[in-house]
Amino acid sequence: MLAAAVCGHVFASPSSSQILAAIEQAQSPHGTLVIVMNYTGDCLNFGLAVERAKARGILVDMVIVGDDAAIGTKSRVGRRGLAATLMAVKVAGALAAQKGSTLEQVRQAAEYVNQHSATLGVALDHCHVPGSTTVQKLPEDQIELGMGIHNEPGISKLGTLPAKELVRKMVTMLTDQEDQERAYLKLSQNSPVVLMVNNLGSISALELNLVVKEAVESVVEGTPANLSIERVLAGTFLSSLNMPGFSITLLRLQDDDQQRQQLLDLLDQNVMVPGWPRTSSAFLPFSTDIAMTTVVGADDKKQKETIAASEADEKANDQKDNSQVLENAIQNAAKSVIEAEPEVTSFDTILGDGDCGTTLKSAATAITEALPRLPLFSAPQTMLALADIIEGTVGGTSSAIYCIYLSALGGGLSKYGSSDVEQWAKASSHALDALQSYTEARVGDRTLMDSLIPFVQVLSDTGSMEEAAKAARKGAESTRTLEAHMGRASYIATQDVKEASLPDAGAWGLAALLEGLCSGLKQQ
Repeated sequence: MLAAAVCGHVFASPSSSQILAAIEQAQSPHGTLVIVMNYTGDCLNFGLAVERAKARGILVDMVIVGDDAAIGTKSRVGRRGLAATLMAVKVAGALAAQKGSTLEQVRQAAEYVNQHSATLGVALDHCHVPGSTTVQKLPEDQIELGMGIHNEPGISKLGTLPAKELVRKMVTMLTDQEDQERAYLKLSQNSPVVLMVNNLGSISALELNLVVKEAVESVVEGTPANLSIERVLAGTFLSSLNMPGFSITLLRLQDDDQQRQQLLDLLDQNVMVPGWPRTSSAFLPFSTDIAMTTVVGADDKKQKETIAASEADEKANDQKDNSQVLENAIQNAAKSVIEAEPEVTSFDTILGDGDCGTTLKSAATAITEALPRLPLFSAPQTMLALADIIEGTVGGTSSAIYCIYLSALGGGLSKYGSSDVEQWAKASSHALDALQSYTEARVGDRTLMDSLIPFVQVLSDTGSMEEAAKAARKGAESTRTLEAHMGRASYIATQDVKEASLPDAGAWGLAALLEGLCSGLKQQ
């Protein structure tokens, strides 16, 4: 990469004398390339230093990188230099390291990146300049799109947006071929690109990886659709002190296979610098066909269970079609869970890690959205499908418990049938037995089992869903006074748990689910 870097004061250009000293120290008999980001002070001072170096007989050239898509094509100063500068540095440095490369070839490689890149940044707040007596802050409900890395204002202020919506908006601005102000990249179907997601200073690794995920999906599915992502680069490449934000860069690669591979090889070449990933590998775009083939063929046991469930349903073809009953029950259960989310989250925030309510809501929302596609003609297959949805939507302990129970419930329904309450009760007991072989939690341990076990027992004893749901709610209420033996609350002082007098969040959420289920069945 770079042989030398010249730093001025914070957000200020170094002097031409400092730059000239660096050129003299780093010069090579094969020539020296100076790479500068397009800011007025930098261009003037680095340009002056390059001219002074030439006057001293030093073989030197300069590339000015400008990739900020927030700056329109009509701007006389041109685009500001942002994260694409690092890709220009990377390919130039890798090519310069190869024997026989000329200064002109190295300059052209960097210039290609400059001319075929576009970057757009966003920030949740301004960065804080050390020693400054004035601190600018954005309102908590605003973000700034197109903010410069030196605290320059962006092109617009927006209300806070979900990551998916924000990233898709940014990718659309980078790829929209109809936007005459920002259509810097000439793109068409399947154009090959490199995607770089850059941390501007202080977003967490978790947040950065979320942006990467959303950016990949937006680029592949955005406008123009189906761009071919050849590489994904993620990290802190160009920071702006402690700015809480990120930028997205697209580099349009050559259509010629040989030329494209040559550029990718330069990006892939490993370098021993802390700011660049040690490895870069080819990116395999998401393929629905591949993914579906993998899912269908990955678990023979699950396939056998599904086939067995289907065969059991065929044998029971003389029984009443209860698909509408099943649909109403699932829909009402999901609705009840979603409505209970604020209460569950409140309980879990005080005596847990705060994610129980949102986890349940995410799973319920995913189930609601998938409801039209569920195999409702078969209760066993539906239970297996619900387990798959939950597993694919949320993680954690509660997700595993629900998935184990639902999978075993599907097996129980295949064994006992699904045409009446008695058969469902037997299948539920079967599922509970299976679940209890994987967890030590029982009634009294202050977990969701305080709701589930009474529900299954009363359903088996009475055959009444209404009475079973009441038992589940009573079990959830009982956890208010219980000592936590398992789960997050078990790490909290017993006295604190008792003084809070709050129910276990998982038990409360399950009770809401079962009440919704019961309500749905009453509608028949």
